[in-house]
Amino acid sequence: MSIQTCINTLVSSLPSTHAVVSPGSRNAPVIYALNASKVTCHSIIDERSAAFVALGMAKELRQPIILSCTSGTAALNYYPAIAEAFYARVPLIILTADRPADKIDAWDGQAIRQKGVYTNHIRAEFQTPEVYDDEAPFLAIAERLIKCLDAEISGPIHINIPIREPFYDFTEDGISKNPHLHNEIAQQTINVASIAAHVKQDFLSKKVLVFNGMDDGENIVIASDDGTVMLSDITSNQTSDIHYWDSMLFSAQSKPKGLDFLSVLRPDVLITTGTTTVSKGLKRFLQYHKPELHIHLSRHFEVGDMFDSSPQIINPEEIKRVEETDNDIDGEREGAYVNAWLNMTQEFKSRFSQLDWSLYNEFCVTNYVLNNLPKEAQLHISNSMPVRYVSFLLNSDVSNNSVYCNRGTSGIDGSTSTAVGAALVSRSDVYLVTGDVAFFYDINALFNTKLPQNLKVILLNNHSGGIFEMITGPDKMGDSLSFQTTPHSYTAEKLTSHFGLGYFRAETIGSFAQGLDLLKYSEVPFVLEVITRKDKNRVFLDLFKNL
Repeated sequence: MSIQTCINTLVSSLPSTHAVVSPGSRNAPVIYALNASKVTCHSIIDERSAAFVALGMAKELRQPIILSCTSGTAALNYYPAIAEAFYARVPLIILTADRPADKIDAWDGQAIRQKGVYTNHIRAEFQTPEVYDDEAPFLAIAERLIKCLDAEISGPIHINIPIREPFYDFTEDGISKNPHLHNEIAQQTINVASIAAHVKQDFLSKKVLVFNGMDDGENIVIASDDGTVMLSDITSNQTSDIHYWDSMLFSAQSKPKGLDFLSVLRPDVLITTGTTTVSKGLKRFLQYHKPELHIHLSRHFEVGDMFDSSPQIINPEEIKRVEETDNDIDGEREGAYVNAWLNMTQEFKSRFSQLDWSLYNEFCVTNYVLNNLPKEAQLHISNSMPVRYVSFLLNSDVSNNSVYCNRGTSGIDGSTSTAVGAALVSRSDVYLVTGDVAFFYDINALFNTKLPQNLKVILLNNHSGGIFEMITGPDKMGDSLSFQTTPHSYTAEKLTSHFGLGYFRAETIGSFAQGLDLLKYSEVPFVLEVITRKDKNRVFLDLFKNL
């Protein structure tokens, strides 16, 4: 029995059809096994970027993606994306090559304490034997991994593989080319009446609010009815009955006693799905106006309490279907609460529509993008201000598009790489709206010999981390503020030329519209760089205060 045969047995038993590999020596047997098996391999040299590329693929395909790297610091570079995958519940299978135990702390090259390195942010971890005389332990690890994927919350799983030299003795023994696919969880639709019957309460006279948080892969859908208010986070990829609700909550709370003004919207019953929300306004609103009862639907008990409302966790598979009852009891559930939300958001929408959207700033540019996004295109958004702009602007009128943002940990570090990963396996165009700091931070996302042609980047460049000049607090830092905002004078023009991307620079609303057309119809990956001024972008804050 050889090292290669055992690794072939392990790799070809994993439930994935794509792998992102980074070059190295110690992981050569793993790379060989991946390439010789059923798996489509993608080479990304920077491990930090590679892990986010895999994350984007896994989001798009809703399948586990394999990651393979060599030993040492290479494995540490995976960690930011692993943490994001853990909290966003995205399945990754991480294969890290390692030195044998007797080489650790023996001053050997690329030998660090790898065993258990991701313990706090993975769903399961395995260590392969250091003796390669039997395939059975390797096959057993693969079988246990598959059971974890089926039974546990989706997320990263780590297999650490100590490999002793010599390891360049290749064979295809043990390779299986029959794909082992991980089945996606079927959609489960539940109506409010069934939930009420399950908890043995009468919701007919209650104000019921449903909120769909970030998509967590559980595929739980609550059926809307005439008496329930439905709100959906932009990352939930579910629709919302109420438009511009995040903008309305943000605007109301920016005024004196704004939270008291929103008391009419307080729910008696809150029903939630998914995980987190982009909306800080919703968090503050529900923390201040707590519901009497908060029900969270999930097959798992790992549920955050972001509204400080002590959610009651119910497995949707335990809820028996009942028919919706007649809600016409004094018209109360059918009319009053829904109308309160509709009236407030419609009033906000009316004022919103009267604003001058021809101004040239990041907010107006983002609005233009959302209203001109091609149907079926995917929208990826970086963290910081871009995701907040989209949350304030996106509504059911304009979005038939899937929306993605790395909100598990809300970091800016891998936004472009995640979009690249999605584009590599998507048949649709993938649009990324990103800020300058996030874009330049993740430059190695473009260091890819097969950069996908369907990648279209809209880069909002205000020459600093502009968010810190838009929120309360950093203005008190004085001269120290520059260390937060990181002002710079860089543009992406020479960078895109270096990597062979299409490029257009916009500095007016007219040139932006022209650039967006070029971006749409480009047959190569393209960056539309939108140069704006920070003082013009701050109009965004004044806009909400005046509504």
